[in-house]
Amino acid sequence: MKKIVIAEFPAQADKVQELEATLKEALVDTRAFDGCIRIDTCYEEAAATFVLFEEWQSFEHYDRYLQWRMETGLADLLDTLLEGGSQSFRVRKLEPRDV
Repeated sequence: MKKIVIAEFPAQADKVQELEATLKEALVDTRAFDGCIRIDTCYEEAAATFVLFEEWQSFEHYDRYLQWRMETGLADLLDTLLEGGSQSFRVRKLEPRDV
């Protein structure tokens, strides 16, 4: 069963466009990464936050992807764009349920 990941990226007020461009470029590789099924992006203007709704084949696939992103320096770049630095990046891993 697919797994859902919600990732939140709160932008610094003066870095919204730069963060958007960075995400747009980075998500090309994300969508092509093994195990990625789909990613939808949204923007919450009041909080200057980009929210990604992601579907993955497994959390293991997502964890490998996230590790690769850390190794390739994306966290360092995000540190300069996110309100509160890269530590403010938030991820929730959700298990779909039929209720």
